[in-house]
Amino acid sequence: MSTLTGPLAALAAEHHGLVTAELTRARHISPSVVAAALRSEALHRIRPGIFVDHGVWEATQTSDKYTLLVRGVMLGHPHWLASHHAGLALLGLPLFGLDLSLVDVVAAVRTSKRRPGLHVHVATAEQRSLITDPTITSISAADACVLTAADHGLVSGVVAMDAALKRGMTTATALTSALESSHTRYGAGQARAAIAAIDPLCESPGETRTRLILMAAGLDVRSQVSLKDARGFIGRVDFLVGDRVVVEFDGAVKYEGLEGKRALMEEKQREERLRDAGFRVVRLTWADLSRPDRVVARVRAQLAAA
Repeated sequence: MSTLTGPLAALAAEHHGLVTAELTRARHISPSVVAAALRSEALHRIRPGIFVDHGVWEATQTSDKYTLLVRGVMLGHPHWLASHHAGLALLGLPLFGLDLSLVDVVAAVRTSKRRPGLHVHVATAEQRSLITDPTITSISAADACVLTAADHGLVSGVVAMDAALKRGMTTATALTSALESSHTRYGAGQARAAIAAIDPLCESPGETRTRLILMAAGLDVRSQVSLKDARGFIGRVDFLVGDRVVVEFDGAVKYEGLEGKRALMEEKQREERLRDAGFRVVRLTWADLSRPDRVVARVRAQLAAA
């Protein structure tokens, strides 16, 4: 719900709740009006010269506030393109293990520049051709994924790459081409390793993280495996480790209401059939993934028992 009134409210409504100093000057909105809105907390400052409707900010989930920050930066600089994980945010791709106070952009500049919370990179020739298009605010999904992996590591990169592949936003070939054309001096090995570890069958960041933990331990992991028993098809499991250990990742699943109760009952029945068929089942949550050593120990124990 908006907490702004008058011309500021109208301006914010046009830009996802965002207001910039440049836009207020263009609309002839007095700085005193902006200052008053800040004092009354109707307006929230997210960066110098970039503000957001306080009601919008409060209603936005923590994970999406970074996207608002990136939108605000891009709104103030229409001739920039969001890059690295800022590009991922605008493309709606998952952000994992990343600095959500830093916004990377590419621009038609001769040298890279760093400011607090902002890194302006030199745009490639292809990116320079996109900068003039007002409908494009981000570099490609392939470029954003590769640069994220190069700068922030394999796990952050693979989480984004798996999601982009799953959604049809890129391909393995496009990722490889993006790495070759990026001319990145640092982190190329990380990006190459990330591309080698992609799996478009993974359906969530939690599944990708689970798979990477198990792979790093040297375990034989297969994603989205369909299993059967004497009665027929049991279901498709997140992972099968070896021949008999099923690993399932449970994200923020809530079994509320009638549909939730039905889903919980079906899940229990499926797991019972898996166990009756001789499979061992390990269930993991985000809390479990914070201790990879324990995850691996649990799976190895079930492998030994199987």
